[in-house]
Amino acid sequence: MENKRTADRKRNNLMIRLIDIVFILLFGFIAVSQISNAEAIDPAKSTEARQGAPEGAVILIVGVHADGTFTVDRDSKSFRRLRDLRQYLGRLQSQLQAEGKPLGVRIRANWDAPTRYSLQVARLCRDLGIPKGLDVVRVLEK
Repeated sequence: MENKRTADRKRNNLMIRLIDIVFILLFGFIAVSQISNAEAIDPAKSTEARQGAPEGAVILIVGVHADGTFTVDRDSKSFRRLRDLRQYLGRLQSQLQAEGKPLGVRIRANWDAPTRYSLQVARLCRDLGIPKGLDVVRVLEK
């Protein structure tokens, strides 16, 4: 009698496990079918930046760091204040315009930099009439 009860329990436990597996598979198939039927989302296209850099254009990369500093020319120049960066970009833009070369800016924010710093640089470029693009990067130290 005892062995029959134990066998029945084992059989019931096995049946419950099989039902669980069937439900997991069912939910998995439902989830996959909904994902495959979802429409593809086209990323937004920039209305300001051109697809390629114009001939002879100078693209300046402005690094935005977590502490609020801005760097240009591969970190060779560093600015603690936005006003100093504005003066630098203004001088560079005037210099390049005299040579007939357009200036573009790539804002490259570090992954842990607050967004407000990147937006400040973007507003600065808008005020100066400089086309801009924005990247977010994470640099892993070796």
